[in-house]
Amino acid sequence: MDRASLFIGDNQESTFSFDETLPALPLPELKDTLKRYYAGLVPFGTPEELAKTRRIIAEFESGIGAELQAKLKERAASMKNWLGSWWEDYAYHTLRLPLLPYQIMSMPCQLTHVGVPERPDYMLKSLARQIYHTLEFWNLVRNENIKPLSSNGGRVKYSSALYKQFYSTSRVPGEEQDHIEKHFLTKSEGRTPTHLTITGKGRQFIFNCVHEDDSILTAPEILVALQRLRSILDYEPDGDGVPALTHDNRTSWAKNRKHLMNLSEANKENLKLVESSCIDICFDEHQPQSTEESSQLCIYGDYHSRWGDRSSCIIAFKNGHYVFAGEHSCYDGTLSASFATFIQLSFLEVPEPDWNEVNGSNVVELQELKFDLDDTLRSEIKRVLHEIEERGIDVTVTFEVFDDYGKEFMKTQKLHPDSFVQVLMQWAYYQMHQEIAPTYETALMRHFYNGRTETLRSCTTAVYEFLLASSNKSTTDEQLVKAFRAAVSDHRYQMDEARRGHGIDRHLFGLWCVAYEKNMDIPALYDDPLYAKAGGGGNFVLSSSTLGFTPNVGFVAPMTLDGYGVFYAITSDAIYINSTAYRDSIKSSARKFNAIFIESFRRIRQLLEQQQNDSKL
Repeated sequence: MDRASLFIGDNQESTFSFDETLPALPLPELKDTLKRYYAGLVPFGTPEELAKTRRIIAEFESGIGAELQAKLKERAASMKNWLGSWWEDYAYHTLRLPLLPYQIMSMPCQLTHVGVPERPDYMLKSLARQIYHTLEFWNLVRNENIKPLSSNGGRVKYSSALYKQFYSTSRVPGEEQDHIEKHFLTKSEGRTPTHLTITGKGRQFIFNCVHEDDSILTAPEILVALQRLRSILDYEPDGDGVPALTHDNRTSWAKNRKHLMNLSEANKENLKLVESSCIDICFDEHQPQSTEESSQLCIYGDYHSRWGDRSSCIIAFKNGHYVFAGEHSCYDGTLSASFATFIQLSFLEVPEPDWNEVNGSNVVELQELKFDLDDTLRSEIKRVLHEIEERGIDVTVTFEVFDDYGKEFMKTQKLHPDSFVQVLMQWAYYQMHQEIAPTYETALMRHFYNGRTETLRSCTTAVYEFLLASSNKSTTDEQLVKAFRAAVSDHRYQMDEARRGHGIDRHLFGLWCVAYEKNMDIPALYDDPLYAKAGGGGNFVLSSSTLGFTPNVGFVAPMTLDGYGVFYAITSDAIYINSTAYRDSIKSSARKFNAIFIESFRRIRQLLEQQQNDSKL
């Protein structure tokens, strides 16, 4: 595996060459979705609840549901992706909670995997290299030279559209609803912003990332700029901390942003420069001692320096640890994993720069962005910083590496790795809480036009039967293994169905959106207690996703107060796990969950191998 074969195209095919030819997002038939929906409710409902829900579903299907489906079909006939902007608008942008720590995606960089020291004396050099390779990636996208993604020997093609929202994009607050502003352009589309922003100690700076001939800066040139900036931060007073305002609830930030712009034209220009920069770097003065600690500090670190609205940000800790962070409505975690893999392979494959070139390097012009503030905004900055401290570490983040085995063992058992992990994750929850959990897993939909994700409700009937069998004292080891294999197989089938466009939640969400936008009464289906009990309306107790088959794993906050976020990546011989839970929950514990999760991996291997040996006798 090398970065050229994975990422760099042959100049014959544009990064976005597949995008316009991808098939339209399928719109399922209403009766099929409702049938699958009911099947997903069965593990969660009593006979009485299920009987009531069957009546609600029948009334919905023959009544308002049919009307909403007809309108959705009209929309699908005129749009290749009938979801359009609904997912961003209503799943993300109406939420009024602060982005940090509740809505941001984060991913620890883990440079030690590629031999890069995470220590203070090398920090500026490693950051210079990281910025340089980030600019390489940016330049590949700008020139449309990132290899378009495909699988199955090129038979399945994927959308690359979200690459355009990775750079130069911000989520802009609104008093009632936010929106995304995109500034990135490929060269064929026009001129794109070429400056980056670096923030630290409450101050914001920018510098241009390209030379006059449009080539990107070298790592030594970047290092010179970083050394000058570090000297400024170390020996000059802290700034006003304007970025702190971005960590307020979205309505208050929208009002303060409007006030900030009304104060002066300079403020308007500064906001545009911050929100449109190609890359955003944050100097964080903390010094985490582990990947777990850097993950935690990513969502509770230097709030007065980090601009929370940015689509992607590199958080650079003072001792050489790094975390990538992104505003989730702009793109999905698979893109973060691709970027992280590119950075790691770049450190691995591209030789260390000749740092002696620093002495003869061009001096990059640093520009500080200074906002005009009044007493109101200064007071607001103090208020937000105080509330952040009061908020404390609302979300606990953990990082574990289980290295007894990985996907190679799972494949020897003829079990799909992701399905294997999903069933064990639910088993861990069941053992810990003596109940099943409505479970969300991300299903990738980028093989459809402008596709993003679907929800797989992975607590299936087969998984439920396995969990019940595991707690039944009369269940033999052979029966338990058989139930486990059936659960894994069923999960894989359900994932394939979801990815074919036979999911449940995006269709139900689309029907809801039609009712909402047409000012119709929200149907009783969505008020049914069993709808929420099984996870509907964002009530999934386990929210999860696989980030693929590299060590790169990230995280977001759980969906519910007593829930967990469980995110993992699977390599040949290990599983990397970022788990999150809310500190104030009196029910959940991410660390206890991880311990049971890891023990479940060990126990199932023992059972599988035991049955394998018994079958040979």
